Amino acid sequence: MKFSIIEQTPKLLKLQLKPQAFLYWLFGGLFVAGGIFLMLALGKVTTFSCSRIAPEPNSCQLMTKSLSGTQIHRWNIKDIQKAKTDTSTLNQWYSYPLIIQTSRGYIAIDLINADFTEKEARAAQINTFLKTPQEPQLIVYEDSRLWSYPLGLFLIASGAVIIIYRMRNGIIICVIDKSFGKITINRKSCFGNEALEVKLADVVGIKLDTFQVKNSKSYNVSFKLASDKYIYIAVDPMFTAKSANKIIENIASFTNIQFLES
Repeated sequence: MKFSIIEQTPKLLKLQLKPQAFLYWLFGGLFVAGGIFLMLALGKVTTFSCSRIAPEPNSCQLMTKSLSGTQIHRWNIKDIQKAKTDTSTLNQWYSYPLIIQTSRGYIAIDLINADFTEKEARAAQINTFLKTPQEPQLIVYEDSRLWSYPLGLFLIASGAVIIIYRMRNGIIICVIDKSFGKITINRKSCFGNEALEVKLADVVGIKLDTFQVKNSKSYNVSFKLASDKYIYIAVDPMFTAKSANKIIENIASFTNIQFLES
C-alpha cells in the first residue's frame, strides 16, 4: 500500500493510501493461469489396452482423455513390435518417454506420474504380453487428474482470492479535520464506495493490527473508540509494517491520539 500526504495544514490532515494494484493483478492472474494450465496439460487419463478376445479380438488401443478432448489410436496386435523407454530423447516434461514401436513408426504413451523405473516396468509388461499368446488382455492405466485437478483448483481459487482481495481494497482517503472535530475515511473499491465518519472526541487510541498466516504478516490500522469499538482504515490488512507505522506516526503526531500497544 502506497502512503502519501496529499494535504496538511494546522487544522487538516489528508492521507491517501493506494494499493500496489499491478502486483495483485499479476500474482492473481499467474495463479489462475497456472491452475488452468495444470488442469489442461497434466490432467488426463491414459489407457493403453490390448485384447485377444471379443468384442475386438487382436486389437490394441491407446486412449487419452483430458479437458481438451479425447484422442484414440488403434492397431492390430500384429502391427505392434515392442515397447521401450526411449533414452535418446526427452518429452515435454523433460523425462524419457515410453513409446510403442509399430510397423508404421512409433507413438508415445504419455505417463506423467511414472518415473524411469516404472516406465521400464510398463514396457516389460507390454512386451511380455506381446510374446505370450495365451494372455487374453492387457491394460496399462494412469490417471493424473487425481492430483492435478485438486492442485489446479487450489491455484485458481488462490488467484481468485488475490484478485477479489484487490477489488475490495482500492484507494483510501483518510481526512482528519480539527475544525469540525471529525475523522472521515473514504474507501473506494470495484464493489462500490464507502464512507465512515467518527468524532475526534470519541477516539481514545490508534492501534497497529497484525494478521499472520504461517510466515506471512500483513497489517491494518484502527481507531479505538470510547465505546470499545474499532474502526479500521482499510477493509482488509493491506499494509506493510513500515507503511502502517508511518500512518500511525503521522496521525498520532497531528492529533495527539494515544498509540495503543497490540
